[in-house]
Amino acid sequence: MKRIDKEYAVVFAGGGTKGAYQVGVWKALKDIGIKVNAITGASIGAINGALTFQDNVDKMIEIYENIEITDIMEISDKVDPNKNLFDISNIRQLLREYIQNKGLENTPLRKTLIKNIDLDKIYNSKIDFGIISYSFKDRKPLELFKKDIPKEEMYDYILASSCFPIFKSQKVGSQELVDGGFYDNAPINMLIEKGYKNIIVVNVEGVGFSQRTQDRNIHLKLLSPSEDLGGIFNFNHEKISRNIILGYLDTMKSFNKMEGNYYYFPQKEFFKMMDEFNLQTIRGLETAAKIYKMDKYKPYDFEEFINELYEIHKETQMKYNEAKKTLQDRKIINAIEDIQNNEFVLCVATALYLDRPTAKKLKIVQPYVEAVEALLELEDYMEWE
Repeated sequence: MKRIDKEYAVVFAGGGTKGAYQVGVWKALKDIGIKVNAITGASIGAINGALTFQDNVDKMIEIYENIEITDIMEISDKVDPNKNLFDISNIRQLLREYIQNKGLENTPLRKTLIKNIDLDKIYNSKIDFGIISYSFKDRKPLELFKKDIPKEEMYDYILASSCFPIFKSQKVGSQELVDGGFYDNAPINMLIEKGYKNIIVVNVEGVGFSQRTQDRNIHLKLLSPSEDLGGIFNFNHEKISRNIILGYLDTMKSFNKMEGNYYYFPQKEFFKMMDEFNLQTIRGLETAAKIYKMDKYKPYDFEEFINELYEIHKETQMKYNEAKKTLQDRKIINAIEDIQNNEFVLCVATALYLDRPTAKKLKIVQPYVEAVEALLELEDYMEWE
């Protein structure tokens, strides 16, 4: 049976605003046509899990792309909302408010949940839904599926699961609960205990603990970010948007809908590239593109990728040749050795590679040999074309 034909349970791990990555993952799973029969989540994962039942990916994206810190918590105007909450410039004021109020208020988050989550869609769905929180008083987790939660208390339990330590604990009846990440930031075992065998885990490298998987006789597919997602309370909208795109592209690659080492190519475009270059050369071209800081947050077709890379390389080569008129080679090399991300690093490595028989063994050339050889092959290809 192909993976796309299976039914999967999905685990959304905790991680604050890094959860934007999970929105991109969910969009990709929908586009691929993955069948989902259950969802569990911890912290932001619980919120994202509830949002998926609204069956509106565009709305999920809109929520994240417009989210503000004041949609989550009450803070004074002395905390800069444009910086990571735990930025050094915010920490002192944040600690002061935390101590003064014995925890921060997350009342705005409740309003955000009520505004965007229709509970009827959760309870009327055939897809199961589970969330985890933790009771310090009882020193044990509370792992509940929707059949165990009265509908009128669902918002409370979602808030409890996402009650990060900076917030006041969430009261649900006689219980005081906090973030599920205190016990298990990726609640896989909840699903295993209910008999689910095919499980997709969407990790965002958040803060929390993880439990050992209770049963190894299952199929686990882990989706993790290929790049750093930033801080757990980073409300930079550009970063959030990029994390959504990254989640989408990583998932498409994971399910073989896209190919690439560092970049993303639809399969048919990658096969076009393989018609012209071997896999080592393709990896070298991608390495060169990475060094030249070509945009990673987009799918490329074959022609677009090699044309853009070729133009950047030729332009940089021209700048390098101009610089050589005023700087001796040794000075340029010294600058490259001191600053490895210097824009001329590939030009210098190429020059040494071509001029000296033993260039491959030089310290400055070794890390770039694959990229240099690939670029030389690209030049031949473009000139031949």
